[in-house]
Amino acid sequence: MKTKVLIFTVLFIFLFYFSLFFSGFFPIVAKYKIDLSLTVISEYTKDIIFHPIQNIKVMHENKNPLMYISFGSSLILFIFLLYKSRKKEYENVGDRYGVQGSSRWAKREEIFKVPDQITIVPSKNMYAEIKDTLKNIEVKK
Repeated sequence: MKTKVLIFTVLFIFLFYFSLFFSGFFPIVAKYKIDLSLTVISEYTKDIIFHPIQNIKVMHENKNPLMYISFGSSLILFIFLLYKSRKKEYENVGDRYGVQGSSRWAKREEIFKVPDQITIVPSKNMYAEIKDTLKNIEVKK
């Protein structure tokens, strides 16, 4: 459970920063059409990482629709992944209704029902038990 919480926390942080980067990337490309270089992109990335709240405020003031779309789609993706990762509880209908025809893996209890199916006699008593049963048998002529 702890690993699942950790994984989803890291995923949520990644989706947050990715959405923020994506929503501001196209305006940066439009602003630096001719002078777009790796240094401009790396400075933009550092600014996004170190000042996310400031960047959100600026994008909100500029009414950047990509911010709303990317955050909304990230939230929907996060909820979808959270929903799909939950453990599924399957119901075995055959135990209650006696339905046949659906295959499934047998449970450990179903395979190893030794005390219910086999009578176990300790080996020290077995010889005495066999002698007693042979003495009690009447021979028919």
